[in-house]
Amino acid sequence: MSVKGWTIVVLLALTVVAVGLAFGLAQAVAGESAPPAPGPGAAPGPKAGAPEAVAAPEPAPEAPATAAPEAPKVPRESLMDQLNKGGVIGWIIMALSPVALALIIENAVTLRRDKMCPPELVQELNDYFNEEQYEEALELCNVEKNFLTAVVRSGLMRMDAGWEAMQQAMASAADEEFTNYQLRISWLSLIGNIAPMLGLLGTVQGMVGAFGKIAYMTVVKPSALAREINVALVTTFQGLTVAIPVMCAYQYIANRILANVLASTATVGELMDRFRGKK
Repeated sequence: MSVKGWTIVVLLALTVVAVGLAFGLAQAVAGESAPPAPGPGAAPGPKAGAPEAVAAPEPAPEAPATAAPEAPKVPRESLMDQLNKGGVIGWIIMALSPVALALIIENAVTLRRDKMCPPELVQELNDYFNEEQYEEALELCNVEKNFLTAVVRSGLMRMDAGWEAMQQAMASAADEEFTNYQLRISWLSLIGNIAPMLGLLGTVQGMVGAFGKIAYMTVVKPSALAREINVALVTTFQGLTVAIPVMCAYQYIANRILANVLASTATVGELMDRFRGKK
């Protein structure tokens, strides 16, 4: 989708949100400003312009009706209160979130194609090869560290052994670099897998505490078990909240690494194809 299309989608979404908020606010204001409805025993007031009726004798006082018990008010909890319910395990899960965010940003910046196979280095190496300045090209590969220079350096170091040896060396170097990239993003996979496991650990801890209290109760009180069950639910929610976006980011970065490696390998192949005739 083009930039114009995304702009229209964002504006429509903001419009829907604004209309929803305005409607909800209008309903809330209307509910607060509406006059109280008369009680079931209240008599309607006299109409304007109607003659006053003769006062009727007062009825005998009735016994006061028993007031209905008011529903207990549920206190509003802040985000910090909700996080505290997860306990130590919940805070460990939440601590993984900034770590994962830092890894995502670092990998997204450093594992771009222009970082793995910079176009200016391709042009510079091509110029060195055209002038047969292989020592300068090898020195450049030793200075610059990326996928392109690692593969080209391995091929230049086996140039005297012929094209077959160069091709095998470059293939091994490409596999090694690809493995290193996979190891770099494996920490994201670890966080994405361990976060729901920690949430499950908090769930088990909460249920153990709940059933432990039930074992010593003659009459089971739900309020006494609410804290342990709440811990179980909160830690599960926290674990899934961290794991889902981290695993999506991991899969996206892994797919992009594969695409960049394939594209960079094709560029290296075009660059080193001039050595194919060497034996």
